[in-house]
Amino acid sequence: MNIQDAFIQLKTSNETITYLEADGRELTETYAVLFENALKVLGGYQAQGLKKGDLLVFQLKSIRAQITSFWAGILGGMVPSILPIAQDEKSRQALHRILESLESPFLVTDLEGITTLFENTMHMYRALIESPPGVITSVKDNDPGMIQLTSGTSSNPKGAVLTYKNLYEGGIASSIIVRENIPERYLSWLPLSHCFGFVGYHLVPIVNNFPQYLMSPIQFVQNPNLWLEKLSDFSATVTGAALFGIEHLLKVGIKTNTAVDLSAVYICFCGGEDVNPLSLTTFESQAAPLGWTKNTLKPAYGLSETTMGVAYTPYGAEFRVDHFLGNGIAIGEKLFFCDPDEDTINRVAVGILDACNEVVIKDLSENILDDEYLGLIHIRGTNVMKGYYAKNNEGLASIDAEGWFNTGDLGFFRNGWLTVFGRYKDIIIVNGENYLVSDLEKTGKQTLSEDINLILIQGKDKDNQSNCLILFSDAMNPDALVSASRSIATSWNIPIQWGVLIDTIPQTPSGKIDRLSLSVGWENGEYQERSIPLMPPSTTTLEGDYREMAEYWSRILKVPLSNISPDSHFVFDLGGDSLGLIDLVSQLERIDGKTINPELLRSHLTLKEMTDYIQSIS
Repeated sequence: MNIQDAFIQLKTSNETITYLEADGRELTETYAVLFENALKVLGGYQAQGLKKGDLLVFQLKSIRAQITSFWAGILGGMVPSILPIAQDEKSRQALHRILESLESPFLVTDLEGITTLFENTMHMYRALIESPPGVITSVKDNDPGMIQLTSGTSSNPKGAVLTYKNLYEGGIASSIIVRENIPERYLSWLPLSHCFGFVGYHLVPIVNNFPQYLMSPIQFVQNPNLWLEKLSDFSATVTGAALFGIEHLLKVGIKTNTAVDLSAVYICFCGGEDVNPLSLTTFESQAAPLGWTKNTLKPAYGLSETTMGVAYTPYGAEFRVDHFLGNGIAIGEKLFFCDPDEDTINRVAVGILDACNEVVIKDLSENILDDEYLGLIHIRGTNVMKGYYAKNNEGLASIDAEGWFNTGDLGFFRNGWLTVFGRYKDIIIVNGENYLVSDLEKTGKQTLSEDINLILIQGKDKDNQSNCLILFSDAMNPDALVSASRSIATSWNIPIQWGVLIDTIPQTPSGKIDRLSLSVGWENGEYQERSIPLMPPSTTTLEGDYREMAEYWSRILKVPLSNISPDSHFVFDLGGDSLGLIDLVSQLERIDGKTINPELLRSHLTLKEMTDYIQSIS
C-alpha cells in the first residue's frame, strides 16, 4: 500500500473535506468529488506533456487548489512540492533559486499576473481544472512522491525526497492516536507547505477516510479565536497548533463564548522550536471554561525528513518536564536528574515513539547509548525520506548504510520517553531563519586581531526560557566583544544580546570547540557575573510614521533600531517569519484600530512599503 493506493480507495467515499479560504469562502466536498477534480487536473497536466516523475511546484493561494493539484500529481506519478506564496520581489527571487535547483520543474499557480520570469514552465490552475479526466499512472512504493523543500540563509534550497510509501507510512504513523472504532474529525489552520500541517492534518484523515476541515492560516492570523469557534462547529476531535499560534491566541485573548464547546477535542498536538510549558498550562487554563479538557495539549516531535511523526505525548498522560543538573553535561555522558530549583536546567519531553520508526541515541563515535545519556538522535523506519534532492540524483546519500538518519538534534531517553535537548550542528535559528555560526563568527573576527578567538552560541534565558545569542571570547578587553557584536548585527541584522570573556575556549576530546559546554554553562548561570550586555543603542534617522513602524519591527524581531532602513525587508533582510507577521498584525490592529489583511501585507514587506500601505487603510 502506498499513498496513491490510499487515495484511489476514496473515489467513492462520501466523507467530506471542508476548506475555509483566505478570503472567508467556505466550501465542502466529498472525497469522491475531490477524486474527480484531481483527475481533471491530471488531464490538464498530461495535455501539457507532463508525465511520471516530473516535478511540480505549487504557488497556489487557494487551499482547495493546493489539495486538488497535489492529488492530481500523485495520480499521475509526479512529484509535487507545496511552497508558500512568493508575493514580493525578494520572495520571487527566492522562488526562482528553488526552481533553478530542480530538474525541469513545472510551476502551477492560481495567481493572475504572476511575473513573466516563470512563463515558460507555468500552468494556470483555472485552465487545468477545466480539462477532461486524465489517466492514472501506476507507481512503485519507492518512487519519489513529494519534495518537502526547506531553505535558510545558511545554505542553498534543499528538500527531503519522500516516496509514495513514505507518505503513506507518515500518515499511518501519525494515526497512532486514532481511537478504535471512533471516526475522528480533524481540523487544522497550519499551512500545507509545512509537514506538520500537511501530513498530520491532511494525510492522516486521507488514509483513515476521516472528515477534515482545513482553515487558511490567514484566517487564523486575523482572528485566532475563529480556530476555537470552528473546532466547536465542526465537533473536531483532533487538532494541532504551532507554539507561536498558541502564544498569539493568548496575546489576543481567548474570548468567553457560551456558544463554543471544545469538549469534543481530545488531542491537540503542539510543536515548535521550543516548547514552553508555561504557554501550554496558561492556554489550557484559559480555555477550560469553553470545555477544553486538561492535558489535551500534547507536545510532539517530527521532521520533514521523517514524513512528520517521530514521537508524541500519548492520550491521557500529562506532559513531562525533565529537570537535571547543568554540571557535567556532555555528549555520551549520563545526565543527573533532580527536582526543579533555581540551579537546574529543564526540557519538555516530546513523548513516546510512533509505530513505524526506530530511534536511538548515539555518541560521536556512533555507539548507541543507554537511557539518560545525552547524544545525537538517529531515526530509521518506513517513514524516513529517500534522501535530499539533487539534480541528476547526485548527493542523495544522507542515510547511512544501515538506514539511519542523523537528525542533528541532541536528545535522550528517560522512562521510555524521548526528550530533545537542542541542536548539535553549527546552526542557530533566529526569527525562524537558519544561520551558520561560522559565517557570523567570521564577520565578527574581521574587527579583531588574528590571535583572538570568538565563539557564538545560542542559549536560553534562565528567567523566561527564551533563546538569546551569546559571544564568548578569550580577548582581554571587553571592547573586542562590543566591536565584534556590532559588526555581526550590522552585517546580518541579528542581535547579540550578551558577551562573556573567558580565559580559554573549551574543547572536546577530539580537539573541536565544545559549544555544548558553553551553552550549558551559560544556562546554568556559570557566566552570569562575567556577562556583558551587547545590544547596541537603538538610534535611527527615521522620522514620523517610518520611525514608529521601525520601532514595532525592532521590538518584534529583536533587531536594533539602527539596523532598520526604509528599504529593509521584513523577511529577507531582518529574518522575520510568520510568527513575526502575526505579532505585528495583532499589535497594529490593536493600537491603530484598523483591519489589516495579512495576505495583502505580505506584498508590502519593506519598511517603506508596509508603512505606506498601513497609512493608506482608512
